[in-house]
Amino acid sequence: FWLNLVAQPPDFEVAHFAMDLARPPTLQFEIVGGGIPVDYSWRFRCLEFNAVHQKLIACDGWSVIAIDPLDGSHRILRQFPNESFISCIDPSNGDVVMATNREGSAGADFSRVAVTTGQTSTISLADVDLWSYAPQRLIILGNGERCILATELDPDGMMGSTEAGHFDANGKCIAWSVACFAESFQSPANRSGVFDSFGHSVTAYFFEQRAAVFLAGSEDTPGCVDGVGTHARFGDLRLPTVNNKFLFVRMDGAETWQWRLARLNLKTLQVQSVHVTGLDHSDLLNYCASDDYMFALKACPASKDEVYKLLLMRASLDESDPSPGLVEAVSSVDLRAPVQAVSFRLSDGTVLQVDRRILVARSEYFRRMLSSGLREEHTNEIDLCADSDADEASLSVLLRFVLSDAWEGPHKDVELAFRVRCLADLRTI
Repeated sequence: FWLNLVAQPPDFEVAHFAMDLARPPTLQFEIVGGGIPVDYSWRFRCLEFNAVHQKLIACDGWSVIAIDPLDGSHRILRQFPNESFISCIDPSNGDVVMATNREGSAGADFSRVAVTTGQTSTISLADVDLWSYAPQRLIILGNGERCILATELDPDGMMGSTEAGHFDANGKCIAWSVACFAESFQSPANRSGVFDSFGHSVTAYFFEQRAAVFLAGSEDTPGCVDGVGTHARFGDLRLPTVNNKFLFVRMDGAETWQWRLARLNLKTLQVQSVHVTGLDHSDLLNYCASDDYMFALKACPASKDEVYKLLLMRASLDESDPSPGLVEAVSSVDLRAPVQAVSFRLSDGTVLQVDRRILVARSEYFRRMLSSGLREEHTNEIDLCADSDADEASLSVLLRFVLSDAWEGPHKDVELAFRVRCLADLRTI
């Protein structure tokens, strides 16, 4: 059973997993503003959403730019003399924490840039004992603690394994733990952890657990398959982006049909391919997500005067379900119609019965089945004797959810959640 092999996210919930039955997600991008002139569009590899100031923060390795996500207006906050990247956004005040590569030695130095003024100040790690490790990235957590991703240095100065050191606000060491980041120290983070994608798999380092975990995909087997956790398959993955609910990751291939944007639900580990309109994969330079929107930078060719331009694109992440809600569906039931029970017959002889009027009002799947002109419409009986996935426990939970919008099963029974989810997926309920 795969959950014995793959650690669950800290907020994994059985009920969310079993009943996250949304339709395949769609992102419809639109242009915001008139564009951002730059010297070289390909350099903008860092893009973060600053939730405190409600700004996008972009970095080309030297310049830090604040972009208004509503109208695309922008201003340069700071220019660095040496190559730098966004290390984190301070959750307490929205300052941009930058990591600047050291000249002639391993590791990085850190500074903070105030979004409102552009004022820069150095962040000292003199109070932190890093032993023989070279700091690569500093992440300030919501509780004031600091997580430092660092690489071990051997006597010759060569970099070895990566570990995460946890320190309180005064520099006192809380713990050291292994953090596996195969791709880049610029991997995205949210309030729960840091996320990475490499090869055909997605991994994370969770701050609370202080552990690196395998989330989805396979270390060895590529593919293009939606699924849950290790049942999903990816091709060659680029760095992901993440908000507090989802991780989004792009998959590349030699042919355009192999390109894919996938979404990983951080509560349920469900992977779904995302349908994208308004933005071509080959034009997508970088992207990030707030809890409400996905933002992307689109590269535009240089004009005759050799001025490059970035276009800001925006797509809503709103997943409001257009199907009737519980109150709306039940209010449409004709109470003058005779009561008819729909019987579900299982292989062990068990028969479950549900009011046909409510079942049809609540479920498009059953509405089509019971008006199809086939045997089920005339007999009001659905024969599931040959369905090995249908047992009394899982079908009861599923039917009660259809009737009430509530998970009525045990909240710790992961195997039951899988069976319920399988029943729902096979019937697109």
